[in-house]
Amino acid sequence: MINWINQKLNINLDPNGLESIKDFSLIWNIFERIVCGMRFTINTAEVSLNQNQFQQAEFQACYDYFRNRYTGDAVALNRFDHLNFRPNDRRAYVRQVLEDPASSIADIVLALTIIVYRLRNNLFHGEKDMRFIEGQVDNFEQANAFLKTLLNYYP
Repeated sequence: MINWINQKLNINLDPNGLESIKDFSLIWNIFERIVCGMRFTINTAEVSLNQNQFQQAEFQACYDYFRNRYTGDAVALNRFDHLNFRPNDRRAYVRQVLEDPASSIADIVLALTIIVYRLRNNLFHGEKDMRFIEGQVDNFEQANAFLKTLLNYYP
């Protein structure tokens, strides 16, 4: 498939560098089924997430990664804008949680869920330009790590 994409788009993607992006579609499927009953909405996720007592230490690395990526300088703010929040995606809430290191673990988990959801939508709906997709590998590695940790709280 990578060879076909490379020929179709006249690019040179490295198949080894795309594993985390390909894995993301599988783990998102598991997350959506288990956590959201196959119908993801932010509200549905929030209700399900609120039934858990999360340990902050387990999510700290993902939170730090996305805080560093999306807050601070103009480059980070531009990246945050490119998450392409829709009107009901709680953009201001996510920004507030990322900017406040004293945010509760419940807020952190929900904000990270929304970020991962935005990564998902941007990938699945064609917002991610395949010519630059390898620059997203770290994002998807973090998204996968977050989802795996989160799913460990569900039977």
